[in-house]
Amino acid sequence: MLGELPAGLRLSVPEAQALHKALEDHLGAVVLVLTDNRRRMVSARRIGTRIELRAHHMFVGCEAEVIEALARLALRAEELDEARATIRDYIARNRDTIRFDVDEDQLQARGQIHDLQAMLDRWRARFPVEELADIVITWGRYGRGRRSIRFGSFDFDRRLIRIHPVLDQPWVPDYFVEFVVYHELLHALFPPRQTATRRVVHTPRFREMEARFPRYAEAMAWEQHNLPRLMDR
Repeated sequence: MLGELPAGLRLSVPEAQALHKALEDHLGAVVLVLTDNRRRMVSARRIGTRIELRAHHMFVGCEAEVIEALARLALRAEELDEARATIRDYIARNRDTIRFDVDEDQLQARGQIHDLQAMLDRWRARFPVEELADIVITWGRYGRGRRSIRFGSFDFDRRLIRIHPVLDQPWVPDYFVEFVVYHELLHALFPPRQTATRRVVHTPRFREMEARFPRYAEAMAWEQHNLPRLMDR
């Protein structure tokens, strides 16, 4: 299956489909997700009988030896060093396709009350894994709508967590803000899964890990009690 192409890019659908078919010739069933990620160009994991391969859109139209290297990387097959070298060389030759559209100097992680960067750093220290190493965080902006509220979001391609500024208030406890940060980090560790009928954002493993937050029950109770007040802000 070929995933949705990155928005805002003029990619050749036939070439993307050709890349997907070539990968399936090597790997069998493949979920190919083309990204506009500026930091992580390739990643792969097995989901049941399929392999999910996330690759930067620069790989659309790549030559056969690069496709073979991607397949070896996904399978963690022999000659991995050679495969990685081939991929690194290809990335170096195509760096002009990488969009560095997140200006980290413009990120606002320290709020008036809560310090998001400190929270992010604490959880990265607890989970020293590659999936969290390149994530950045910022306070978001107030939206126009008041009928619903989204406390946080995670942009997979830009590796960016945004936290709703309504939480940067003295009466919002630190542990609740940290729970929202933790929840968004889990999206990086446990990405959505595509089943035959739908996209599952919060997988059973995601929910299991979410419930391990040290003050999970307290955070859930606080949210339920204070949601109307947050909606009024």
